[in-house]
Amino acid sequence: MVQNNIKEIEVGKGLGDLKFGSSREQVLALLGEPTEKERYSLSDSDNDMTEAWHYDELDLSLSFDEENNWKLSSAALSSPDYTIDGKALIGMKQADVISFLISKGWNDIEEDEEVTMDNPENRLLHVDQASMSFWFENGELTEMQAGQYFNTDGVSN
Repeated sequence: MVQNNIKEIEVGKGLGDLKFGSSREQVLALLGEPTEKERYSLSDSDNDMTEAWHYDELDLSLSFDEENNWKLSSAALSSPDYTIDGKALIGMKQADVISFLISKGWNDIEEDEEVTMDNPENRLLHVDQASMSFWFENGELTEMQAGQYFNTDGVSN
């Protein structure tokens, strides 16, 4: 069950009381200890580390990036308890999610073709205007990834 104070996705800003740009200490104070923590790098660089905190009971994973001074930079959500404008998207069909996104004025929907090539039942859609990504399995939304807005200089807003 998701805590009431973090259910609503504030696009580009966070999840209710949980704001992008928060320190790890601030997140600990709000949510407590995660179920699991892991560190990894998506590149060969030594100073490009990410620390992921998984809260299994909340269906939530949070990422803190070294290049962002270990501040909260993104969240992955897989429960229908998380909403955008009060609307639960997890579990919806891809066409319905796309209609919702377009109704929000987010028309720059791009599909990650590599994901589909690797597994034809899966789709990954990116919406830069919302700083979000949407994972579909067998035509149904299973996960949303939300990040903070950045200006053209790569600085968070």
